[in-house]
Amino acid sequence: ARRSSSNGVGPAGTTSEVLGLDSYMPAGWYVCGVDVIEKPTTSQVAYRRTQQERRVTTRAALLSSAAEVVVDTGPGSSVSEIARRAGVSKGAVQHHFESKSDLVAAVVSTGWNDLADRFAQLSARSLPLGEHVDAVVHAMWDSYRQPECRAAFMISSDPNLDQDSAARLAPVFENARRRLEDLWRALFADFDVSAEQLVLSRRFARAHLLGMLVQRQLPSEEPDPESELVLLRDALVHLLNAERPR
Repeated sequence: ARRSSSNGVGPAGTTSEVLGLDSYMPAGWYVCGVDVIEKPTTSQVAYRRTQQERRVTTRAALLSSAAEVVVDTGPGSSVSEIARRAGVSKGAVQHHFESKSDLVAAVVSTGWNDLADRFAQLSARSLPLGEHVDAVVHAMWDSYRQPECRAAFMISSDPNLDQDSAARLAPVFENARRRLEDLWRALFADFDVSAEQLVLSRRFARAHLLGMLVQRQLPSEEPDPESELVLLRDALVHLLNAERPR
C-alpha cells in the first residue's frame, strides 16, 4: 500500500473498495497491484500513557535523581541540580513535592523501604541458620549499595540538616526504625535467639556493611566484597549462637 498521488489513482471504486479494505486503511491510501494490506494489531498502535502513569514516572525519576545527587554532592544538594538530572523543570519538582523537606523525606523513606522489602521477602524462607544469615547479609549489602539507601543513611546522619527537614524526617525515621526492628525479629523468629543477641547482631551487621561502603569510597584498591561478606556471616552466626549467660 502507498499514499494516493495527485494523478487521480486510488479514489473510491479502486481495488481497496472492491476488496472491502477501506475500513482498515487510512484516508488517502490504496492497494497497488497484489500488495497485501493487513489490519493493524493493537501492538502496532502507539500507546499513550495516562496522566497518572506520567506522574508516577516523573516522581520515580525525581526520587532516583535526588538520591544520586545526595550521594554525589551531599544532603545539601540543590533542587535545581535534582531537576536537571531528572530532565524536568523546577516547577515539576514543586508539583510533586511541596517543599525540599518533603522530597528529602521521600528519598529517605524510599531507601529504608527498599531494605525493609528485602527483609520481608526473606522472612518466609526456612533455612539452616548459616544459610539464612548468608541470605540476610547479601540482602543488606545489595540494598546498602543502592543510591536510595546510601542517600537515606547520609541524610539521616547529617549533623547540618536544617530544622524543617529534621522535623519532617523524625516520624519517617521512627517508622522505618520500628519496621526494620520488627522485620529483623521476624527473620530469626524460628531460632533460639535472645532479644539482646538480635539487637547486637543487627548493629554489628549494619556497622560492618557501612564500613565496607566507606572503605570503597577511598582511593585505594579494595578486595572482592564477597570475602568480607563471608567473614560477616560467620561472625553473625557465632554471635547468634553464643551461649547466653545464665
